[in-house]
Amino acid sequence: MLKRALRRVSAGALLVRCVSGTAGSGLEAGLALAPGWQADLPAAKKLVFIRHAEGWHNKDAREIPNYFKDELGLASTSLKYWDAALTPEGETQCAALASRLQEHAGSLELVAVSPMTRALQTATLAFPNASARPPFVATSLARERVWLHACDGRRPRSELQRDFAHVDFSEVTSEMDEMFEHKENEPSDRNSTRCAERATRLLRWLHARPEKGIAVVSHWVFLTHLFRPFAHAEFEQPFGNAEARLATLFVPRERHDGGSSHVGEERAHPDARDEL
Repeated sequence: MLKRALRRVSAGALLVRCVSGTAGSGLEAGLALAPGWQADLPAAKKLVFIRHAEGWHNKDAREIPNYFKDELGLASTSLKYWDAALTPEGETQCAALASRLQEHAGSLELVAVSPMTRALQTATLAFPNASARPPFVATSLARERVWLHACDGRRPRSELQRDFAHVDFSEVTSEMDEMFEHKENEPSDRNSTRCAERATRLLRWLHARPEKGIAVVSHWVFLTHLFRPFAHAEFEQPFGNAEARLATLFVPRERHDGGSSHVGEERAHPDARDEL
């Protein structure tokens, strides 16, 4: 069942606070996340975070013995996995995901999706009813942490627009992937200050939008950075392919009840490229 898949928590875990005030934290943005849907939280917005289904880089990393030893996935070795697509198994995973998401079909008003092929495919297959699904908006704020892997690279925007005509790509401002030249690996690729700052900008962008229910289709390492500042065990668990988790984005009460906050100052249409 979806409740089990999304691992809802009781109202006892009401506030999920930031562990620290480090750069890129949700607290710095005046926002917080709680697992599950908790409508009584201030300025609450329902988010369903989804990791893309299995891509060819995921499959080959698992099945090819020398994949990591010979650095087969790196862009400097081969472009075979550049902006990797879903495997047939990944497409099957999306069909199961679509079934689980039916519970939230009526409350989701937008699908915010990474402009990577595997994420766009996942979003499209997870919301298969073209006449009833929410609008799709691609945003580079939600793309995978940018490092050395070919799968981190993006295809030209015109190709993506051709293949996913139902998606609004207006916030992906460059034809070619300019972000790939700006690596997000300091102090390390799994604890990147730049990626964490981008995750904060995504939360601010989501909160500033008018929709009250949003699905966010993204990537494992990026979502790890997004959840890291918030002190809850559920947010520390790795995402599986095509896994969905329900969360509440809200303004902590001390800020909502009169404290200073810059939450409403996020640009209506930020592009990750602008602040690299």
